[in-house]
Amino acid sequence: MKTTTSSLLIGIAMLLLSCNFENFDQRCAREAREFTEKQCPRRADQYTVMDSLTYDMSSRTFHYYYTLEGLLDNDSVMTQKVYEDFKDVLYKNVCNSVELKSYKEKDINFSYCYYSKSSGTVRLQVLFTPEDYNK
Repeated sequence: MKTTTSSLLIGIAMLLLSCNFENFDQRCAREAREFTEKQCPRRADQYTVMDSLTYDMSSRTFHYYYTLEGLLDNDSVMTQKVYEDFKDVLYKNVCNSVELKSYKEKDINFSYCYYSKSSGTVRLQVLFTPEDYNK
């Protein structure tokens, strides 16, 4: 009887542990999904809305999706120079981010995609890989 009870308890414990175990990529996907469900859409500033965050396990990439509106959704304002400056700011944010440290240690990619609210087209898309942020 004691052996049966012990075996049953060990079996239940193993089942519970195996059900709750997730690898790093699964955790990233869950965290991205939960962030989107709880935090999005989220206004970053008066011209930018964060629409969602996703994680692609096959490419090991976090995808941040934004919509630009108002002043930033204007071709005369968003020149090539502004885009280059914007990419530079994103790059510095990824490199210096304490929040992304554990992901960068696992060589995760970070993709940022900014859509135009007026046309729905992609205004800016940039990808940072470990080769970029570990320079």
